This record gives sequence, C-alpha cells and structure tokens, in this order.
Amino acid sequence: MESVLLGNGIRVNGRDYEIVGSTGGDTFSAGGPSIFDVFDTTPYTYLEISRGGVTGNTILASFFADGVFKLRTGLVRGANSENVQQGATLHIRPTESFLSNVPSNREHYTLTLNPTDFSNYEVTS
Repeated sequence: MESVLLGNGIRVNGRDYEIVGSTGGDTFSAGGPSIFDVFDTTPYTYLEISRGGVTGNTILASFFADGVFKLRTGLVRGANSENVQQGATLHIRPTESFLSNVPSNREHYTLTLNPTDFSNYEVTS
C-alpha cells in the first residue's frame, strides 16, 4: 500500500486529521458502480507534512480533491468510565496526483484518520 501516506494529513469539513492507516480498496470489474457513484463525495485537502528539522513542523504541499468521508463516533466502556472515541475514514481515488505506484485494478484507497491539529504548522508551499 501507499505507506508514504502515513503521518501526512487530511483537512476536511474544517477539521484536521492525521493519516494513521491505508488499505488498497477492492479490485473491481469494469462497468459496475464505484463507491464514488454510490455515496456523496466531500472536498478535502491532502497535506504533505514534515515534522521536526531546522524549521520545525511544516506543511510542504497541499492537494485538493474529492472523496467519500465517513466520521465515526462511539462510546468505549472502560473499567470505571465510558469514553467517547472518534475516528474517520476517507475513500480516495487511486488517480490522485499525490499517489504513486497504484495498481490499475483498484477502485479506491481507504485512509484511516485520527483527529489532530495542523493550525500551528508553517506552510511552505
């Protein structure tokens, strides 16, 4: 999969998320509906992130695209409490300009996202 995506960011619906996982989506047969035909798409910004270094944390590049965004919220029961756990997934097209080495039979990539904040990162692009 695209391990280069891990640690980079997604900005969608006014919130920032860090990419913590990616899977390769399903193979498909030509002519059938794709996930992008079935669900509404949402505009997002892919953020190429650099951490540390001389200049600190920076956003090196931004790419605008549309994907299928799903926000998930639920309760996790612990020994003494119930905590809200939030996560998200984003289905992206394998033809996006920030991807490389994508097999031709992939319908989409699924990115696993965790909430974060990139507002204090310097933008260099």
